[in-house]
Amino acid sequence: MIDAERVRWARALVLVGWLFLLAYLGIVASLVRRATAIRTASFEDGLWWQRIEQISQSTIPQNVVVLAPATAAGVIGALLVRSVVDRSVLRLAQLVRVIAGVCVVVTFIAVLGIVGIFFRQPDAITDLQSMFLRLGGMLMAIGMLRLCWESEQAG
Repeated sequence: MIDAERVRWARALVLVGWLFLLAYLGIVASLVRRATAIRTASFEDGLWWQRIEQISQSTIPQNVVVLAPATAAGVIGALLVRSVVDRSVLRLAQLVRVIAGVCVVVTFIAVLGIVGIFFRQPDAITDLQSMFLRLGGMLMAIGMLRLCWESEQAG
């Protein structure tokens, strides 16, 4: 593959990466909006834990998987052009760093969501399901964080 074609593909991957990242941030924004709309606690765990529960929905695998194409696009784009052109020209470095930052935040929110489970009235089935969903999303985010880290080191 000639250098110009590599750069063209890398540019396309950067655009795709940003679009998927924005799609995930749209999911998070809608969940934050829902959480801020909660005015009275419907459950025994209180208003703030109910809001945290709502926001921690962003960490379930079905939502975190939206970050996977963004991560793949950033990492593959970085590998395509690492010896051809400075990645900052294509904004690849910024994309990969922002995705890594979002993955760190996802991990933090997942941990907070898991901790919140222990402050609720016990419900063996729902609590176990909630914990495993958040743990799954957290593991996905950690995996994507690792790929972003390796992409940065490869450059």
